[in-house]
Amino acid sequence: MICLHVDVDNLWMYEQEYQINILNDRNYIYREALPRCLDLLKRTNSKATFMMIGRDLELPACQKFCRKAIRAGHEIANHSYSHPISFSTLSLAQKRAEIVKTHQLIKTVCRQAPVGFRSPGYYLDPEIIPMLKKFGYRYDSSVLPGYAQVLMTTYAKIKGGQIQHKSFGRTRDIFSSTKPYPILNTAKSVTELPISILPYLKLPIHTTFIYYFGESYRQLVLRYLRSKPEYVMYLMHAIDFVDLPIVTENHPVIPLRLTFNQRMTWIGEIVKALVAANGSPLETTQTQLRTSHH
Repeated sequence: MICLHVDVDNLWMYEQEYQINILNDRNYIYREALPRCLDLLKRTNSKATFMMIGRDLELPACQKFCRKAIRAGHEIANHSYSHPISFSTLSLAQKRAEIVKTHQLIKTVCRQAPVGFRSPGYYLDPEIIPMLKKFGYRYDSSVLPGYAQVLMTTYAKIKGGQIQHKSFGRTRDIFSSTKPYPILNTAKSVTELPISILPYLKLPIHTTFIYYFGESYRQLVLRYLRSKPEYVMYLMHAIDFVDLPIVTENHPVIPLRLTFNQRMTWIGEIVKALVAANGSPLETTQTQLRTSHH
């Protein structure tokens, strides 16, 4: 099972977390950035899962993108309503509102209910699983095993701003399984699809980490994908497809340290490697879970 997910975190979210200005245009990523992602996927006839923030689903540009993605065979899934800085500290009622509001918006905009959820900050909350189950969700993909949460927490503390209050995962997730597993030990449980990490190094293979660690790390990730792993949950972000001039080499938002062309070259290679590992064009997570259960 090889999956490609795109977390659609809009620029306002980074501005809020880092207390900086990037671009005062909430429609930009839907109008410019994400259509580039669809074009890239089309080249290999691959499908991805787009994790949407509910608040943005109220924007016509976002609605238009979602409908276009659905028509092209991609999946739209739930990534909370407002992407709270610290999802883990919300009350159960607040968590419920974050999930249900987005669920209803996706149903309205896409004319189909989402079956996947990813919590902001890679936080799997056992409390929300019965709720996901009740709403017909097939999978959660919030867990990021390995040492990333330690690195991300340290980075957030150094950068200051709102992000220093952000929580990344649960300590126990460091030792969590790197393969899919049922969250509740019941026959029709919600499946956890953990985000993939490199063996031994135990660091994520997703784009942000490649940008941060650079060329030699990128080669390690490509080598890992060429080893044909059975399961990959590969994570990209909408900001990967943003074409903005480099303001500073030390930008707090890591993807913005690289030129657009450099990111596109690297992403193109990653997608090709994922398709090669899969042995065929990528399918959405929803489709793969459906076929694996038959």
